[in-house]
Amino acid sequence: MRRKCLFGPIWSRRLGSSLGINLTPYKTCSLDCVYCECGITTTLTVERQEYILPEEVIEHLETYRRSPRFREHPPSYITFAGFGEPTLNSGLRRIIRFLKESFPEQRIALITNGTLFGLYPEIVGEIRGVNVLIPSLDAGTPEAFVTVNRPHPVLRFDQYLQGLITLRQHFQGAIWLEVFIVEGINDRVEEIELLQKHIEQIAPHRVHINSVDRPPAENWVRSPALPKLQKIAHALRGEVITVPPQSQIFCPPRSV
Repeated sequence: MRRKCLFGPIWSRRLGSSLGINLTPYKTCSLDCVYCECGITTTLTVERQEYILPEEVIEHLETYRRSPRFREHPPSYITFAGFGEPTLNSGLRRIIRFLKESFPEQRIALITNGTLFGLYPEIVGEIRGVNVLIPSLDAGTPEAFVTVNRPHPVLRFDQYLQGLITLRQHFQGAIWLEVFIVEGINDRVEEIELLQKHIEQIAPHRVHINSVDRPPAENWVRSPALPKLQKIAHALRGEVITVPPQSQIFCPPRSV
């Protein structure tokens, strides 16, 4: 059965025109984040396999490359994102190699929750060729990690954190770390202070502060007010990349 592997191009706040690549079935992920805009995770796993075959993804990319849409409006980026965690797909290296050969004018981005770098160090080698890596770190403590991200039972916070630190030492592209703030959980002073220390160790090129701006997986999730987000961004030496909805009125769906 052919699955929809590509979406867009869409306009991304951070990347401009971006063609998305989805590498997993709907909501197959190593986390079940309370804020996820795609909904609750249906398959919580850390098992790597070819969930969507590389041949299938490449076939879709070839069709797109030959289309008038690509010739007339080529995207700036091709981005691994979609409905689950892209690094769960063990065919990632092959697809990246194809992109480098067949889309030489496009930059490659990978949006990931970052949890598998500590569990599978070989992924760092597989993503060689990615220009911009956007991993996440939403917690300063293991307790906040469990509350906000609801990880697969085998994932440990210290291993996750060390994976991000090691990643910075070996990955040659740009790292833009994303921190998603949930009111009342990881916006507390002690959490932000620990996040600051962790981010100093990771040493990303940019830090993006995000918050809910469309219906999340759990309806109790709220965003701090913009002034507080800006204060957090200042403490973490980052920038706010979303404007929280006022009076809990959610904005239209956002791009990656």
